[in-house]
Amino acid sequence: MRVKIYDREYALVTTGDPERLRQLCAGLDKRMREIADSTGAVDTLKVAVLTALSLGDDLQRVREELRRLDNAVGRKSLSCISLIERLLS
Repeated sequence: MRVKIYDREYALVTTGDPERLRQLCAGLDKRMREIADSTGAVDTLKVAVLTALSLGDDLQRVREELRRLDNAVGRKSLSCISLIERLLS
């Protein structure tokens, strides 16, 4: 399939859902344009690197939040198990 990201066309192949790939490409294009607008960067490589850093930061924040939530769920689960054991004994 052919997609356009930041005014360049790419021929991509996916084994997954083509619509998902289109959405990912559209999101990447949007993010690159936002970063170019906010930084004034005009060099495509610089915009791509800044976008990669921004997306990497987003990913790291989501992973940290997931880890925090996973730990919280683990603590709550242990608390519930302890309460159930006390009630059953």
